[in-house]
Amino acid sequence: MKRLFFPIVNAVVFVMLFAVIGYYLFNVGYWIAIGLVVGLGIGLAVEFGLGAIGGWVYRRRVTLAVLVEIVLIIAFVGPFILVYAQTTPQHAAVCCIGDSGLGDQAAAVRIPVADGETLAGWYAPPEDDSGAVVMVLHGSRGNRKGSLPHALVLHDAGYGVLVYDQRASGESTGERQSIGLYDQRDITPIIDWLAARPEVDGERIGGVGLSLGAHILVMAGPGEPRLRAIWSDGLGVNAMADFPEYEGLGEAFAGFINQQAFWLAELYLGERLVPFKELIPQIAPRYLTLVAGGLDPYEARFNRGYEPLLGENGSLWIIENAGHVGGLWVDREEYTTRMLAFFDAALRQ
Repeated sequence: MKRLFFPIVNAVVFVMLFAVIGYYLFNVGYWIAIGLVVGLGIGLAVEFGLGAIGGWVYRRRVTLAVLVEIVLIIAFVGPFILVYAQTTPQHAAVCCIGDSGLGDQAAAVRIPVADGETLAGWYAPPEDDSGAVVMVLHGSRGNRKGSLPHALVLHDAGYGVLVYDQRASGESTGERQSIGLYDQRDITPIIDWLAARPEVDGERIGGVGLSLGAHILVMAGPGEPRLRAIWSDGLGVNAMADFPEYEGLGEAFAGFINQQAFWLAELYLGERLVPFKELIPQIAPRYLTLVAGGLDPYEARFNRGYEPLLGENGSLWIIENAGHVGGLWVDREEYTTRMLAFFDAALRQ
C-alpha cells in the first residue's frame, strides 16, 4: 500500500488540473476521468518503473516526476488543449430569421461548400440595383447571430448580405472546427453560389470578418480574386512570423506557448498555417481595411505590424477606446460611416 501513495497523490493532482480544463471546455466529468487515468498511469509508471532502478533516481522520483510533468504540461498538454478547445464542434439551433431584422426578402439558405459540408445561413438580396453583396463572418465559438449587428448596417444601406454559421458551428455541418484552415476553402463555393444569383453582380462581392471571421477572409483572399473587399475587424496572428519582437520574459513565455500551439494545430489539423505577413501583400490592389481595438494591446500591435504590407487600397484603423471587435458599439456613427464608405468605394464605383 505504501508504494501506491505517490500514484494516488499524482492522480489527485491531475484530477484537479483537468477539472479546471473541463470547466473551460464545458465538460468537467470527461476531463476529470482523463486526469484520473493520466495521473494514476504516470504515478504507477514512476513508482514501479523507477523502483526497478532503485538508488538515487528512485529516492528522487517525486521531484523528477513533477519536473517532467511540468515540462509536458507547459510544452505539450496545455498548448494542445488550447488548440482542442478551439476545434470542438459548436452545433446549436439558430433562431429566428423573422427576428433577424433582415427584412421580408430574407431567406434561410443552405450552401454546399468544400469537403462535402453544408453551411446554414440567412441571405437578404441587395435592395438597390448595384448587385453588391457582403458576407459577414462571425467569430470563434459563435454563429450567424453574432454577425447580425454588422450585417444590419450594410443591409440598411441597401447591400445584399449573407450571414452563415461556419463549419461545425450553429446549424452547419462538420465534425471539427479548424481555426479557419478548412473554412478558408468555403469562400470560393460561397462566392460561386452568390454569383449564380440573378440579382448579384459577381464582381461586387465583399466580406466583413470578425475575429476568426477576419482570419478566414484574409486566408482566403489571395486565392479568391472575386473577393473584392475585406473589412477585417480583430485580426490576430496566424504563425510565429506574425508576432512582433518580445518585450520581456512574460511575452517570451507566451510566445513559446503559442509556438507549441501552432505546431500542434498543424499536426492535428493536417495543414500549414501561413503567416498573415505573407498573405496580406497578396490581397492588394483589392480593398483591405484592418480594424483593431486599442484596448487590446496585442491586437493593436499585431495590426500595426501588418500596416507596412497593405499596399494600394489598404488601410489601418486603430479604435483606441474599443476592445476586441468592439468598435461598432463604442462609436456606432463613425464605425458605420467608415465601413459604408469602404464598401461604397470598393463595390459601388
